[in-house]
Amino acid sequence: MKLRRWVFLALGTMLLAVVVNPLAGWLALKKLERKAGAPIRGSFYPHLLFPAFSLKNASFNWQGRFQVRSGTVEVRYDPFSLLPAQKFRARIEARDLPVSFSGELAASQGFSQLNVDRVTADLAFFEKGSPEIFLFDVRSREMTFRLAKAES
Repeated sequence: MKLRRWVFLALGTMLLAVVVNPLAGWLALKKLERKAGAPIRGSFYPHLLFPAFSLKNASFNWQGRFQVRSGTVEVRYDPFSLLPAQKFRARIEARDLPVSFSGELAASQGFSQLNVDRVTADLAFFEKGSPEIFLFDVRSREMTFRLAKAES
């Protein structure tokens, strides 16, 4: 009887790792794309044991203002936030992102190309309105930007 429980537990864990986590990761990616207002491209690699996924050679073009051409992106998310009527919480880490600015954004920055060494973001998205920003940190040789919610 005990052996049967262990077998069911092992099979349940394998089902979670092979089916549920990749599907939840794909849904999280689609939710991020919808909130960003543009498709996010790249090779999708779901984590099997954690609510997370990686995008290799990720690219993104936001309203023609800036474009990320490639890079590695890690996204960790709260799986319960994928449920309807919940705020969607995501922690995003990206490395080695070549970014191109265009138009007014390039003029305001004084350069049109930037290689971002690291981006860290902790965001909560709602059905409507702007996201809640807990942390947004950009590091490169050319610029450093940090926006963090004050501790209460």
